[in-house]
Amino acid sequence: MCKLSQNQKAAPIGSNQVRQMAKSVDVHDDHLLYIKQPPDVAHSMFSFIKAMDIPYLKVDECFRQLHWSESFVHLTDLAEKDLEEQTLAELGVSDHLLHFINEQLSISVGRGNQIVKNCYEDDDATIKVTVFPERGTYAFVYYVLLEDLTVKRKFEELVTFQHQMQAVSHIAASVAHELRNPLSVIKGFLQLSHLTSDFQKYYNTIISELNRMNVIIEDFLSVSRKKNDRKWQSPAQLLQSLAELMRAECSLHSVEFQLDIEETFAICHVNESMFKQVMLNLLRNSIEAYEEQSTGRRLEIRSREVGEQVVIELIDNGKGMPDTVLSQLGKPFFTTKEKGTGVGIPLCKKIIEDHGGTFYIQSEANVGTRIEMVLPLLV
Repeated sequence: MCKLSQNQKAAPIGSNQVRQMAKSVDVHDDHLLYIKQPPDVAHSMFSFIKAMDIPYLKVDECFRQLHWSESFVHLTDLAEKDLEEQTLAELGVSDHLLHFINEQLSISVGRGNQIVKNCYEDDDATIKVTVFPERGTYAFVYYVLLEDLTVKRKFEELVTFQHQMQAVSHIAASVAHELRNPLSVIKGFLQLSHLTSDFQKYYNTIISELNRMNVIIEDFLSVSRKKNDRKWQSPAQLLQSLAELMRAECSLHSVEFQLDIEETFAICHVNESMFKQVMLNLLRNSIEAYEEQSTGRRLEIRSREVGEQVVIELIDNGKGMPDTVLSQLGKPFFTTKEKGTGVGIPLCKKIIEDHGGTFYIQSEANVGTRIEMVLPLLV
């Protein structure tokens, strides 16, 4: 890749300019001739981008700006003068989005001029950046296409938070039920200590029960908090932090709960709140799948590391689903529940896929359901 000197400033080149400049260029200087060429407005790619009014930036192989759309200037909040007088590298020093774009261009070149798609995220915006290389007559040019996903992200966050609050309200009863057990123990031992005048004898047991209550409450609060950021976290620890809540919910509905988590030092980049939302939503679906008269209810959660991925499974022995229902599951607003919205499963699937993972459901009528989620790991 060529390097820009301090004197090489970006400037859009119009057709008339090019004709004048091309006259003074040696016809054997292929590189200069290529850079001075006007955009081929008849070219299908360029015509499509303009027709769709997609925010775009076109650069040469040295990442010098050749052309851009007004919508690109508006979306990046740049001034035309900035694009005309500064290089991408210079603009990227003070602008995180432009720095990100420059990185994506470098990735495309490093991968042999492949199409690159990634999302730029900060507190205020989510921008999908696509680098589309195109082989020109003498060298490659690169289209940087932008898609503003900010409103879509905020809407999805609101929907997710709504389902999060529904999950919180749903498990509130089981949390209250679970807290009654240690409270009863504490009350009993305090009464005994009063009768025997020997509080020290029961101190350790009381503290242990209070600690258990604190864990349950803290886990409950961690689900209800609205967290939008992703962090590098241990999937095993995330599942362990849900164990008491899930065990309480299962206990309330007479479901045997089994947890089999493989210890690992690997971490994944996840939004804790959204991950817990997925797990609690799937737990709720499994519990609701049991028929009133069914016995031997069982729910098992497994987690294991496979290569550079973590595989999380939820397995129940509920009534399962026939193929006709399974084929429709995951489609927006499809539900078999009387008061269901049909949003839960598609939302879970999207959250996992947004984390770079996969979401798979296997079910058989009168046998049960198995849900598999796979997330990438940093080993």
